[in-house]
Amino acid sequence: MTKDKEIIFGVDVDEVLRELLDSMIYIYNREFETDKKKEDVLDFRVDESFPLVKERLGISASEWFFQSWGHVLFTKSNLIAGAKSAIDELRKVGKVIIITYQKTLMNKTDTISWLWSNGIEYDGICFTKDKTFIHCDYFIDDNDWNFEGCNSTHGVLIDAPYNVNCDIDELLVKSNCEDIIRMHSLKDFAKWYKENKVNE
Repeated sequence: MTKDKEIIFGVDVDEVLRELLDSMIYIYNREFETDKKKEDVLDFRVDESFPLVKERLGISASEWFFQSWGHVLFTKSNLIAGAKSAIDELRKVGKVIIITYQKTLMNKTDTISWLWSNGIEYDGICFTKDKTFIHCDYFIDDNDWNFEGCNSTHGVLIDAPYNVNCDIDELLVKSNCEDIIRMHSLKDFAKWYKENKVNE
């Protein structure tokens, strides 16, 4: 008798578990006296969406956010509502691997600390910019470009203002996934999985 294969869930951190974008917008608005809202961020490439950093400070928004403000962002940003209970539910039926890209060693250390301080338990963690080599049953992310070339079996795109216009059918063609579904949040995915997949 062979044991059934354990389901592996690959879960991104920022905008899936952690409200990083809200914190970035708060800092940007305070520092540059603007009124940017989350729905205004139509591209998660920060140099495109936060142009005043380069214009006024002469450095990239990426450097400003993730180095100058990195420790604050990665340790103080809020947990997304329902994310912890969703992880707990998924771990009842399989393994959760955190798959995320953080630019610096400090960002990585701060992210591990943030997961611990928010009670997020997981079975493994992988820091990588290239997520195409990841092979899991369900790959869960908010950035649609991470699904291009994706080699996981199923994709789950978490809603965000910068992926609202993403065509799932076109994205599927660019991936190696069997299917890609949209979910409003990780909590919604965990509920959907429990209702549709647990007893299969």
